[in-house]
Amino acid sequence: MKDKVDRCDLCGGELEPGQTTLEIWYRGELVVVRDVPADVCRQCGEAYLSAAVSEKLDRFLAQRHRYRPEQFLAVPQYSAVQLETA
Repeated sequence: MKDKVDRCDLCGGELEPGQTTLEIWYRGELVVVRDVPADVCRQCGEAYLSAAVSEKLDRFLAQRHRYRPEQFLAVPQYSAVQLETA
């Protein structure tokens, strides 16, 4: 049993094992990876990856074209220049 409770760096909430979804720009391409194991803050939802998961993610991203995506998403893109006219 853990004696020390891990805390979120952002809000101080308690972390618990869970999963997260990552949106990563990799070599000019937006890649979405779901169901990534992480410690997730119960209070704000911030996710923390272990070194082992991060290393696996790096290897996956480098070889992602070997895998078939679950789905393709249409993602709108905007420019911050539009903020000036809003």
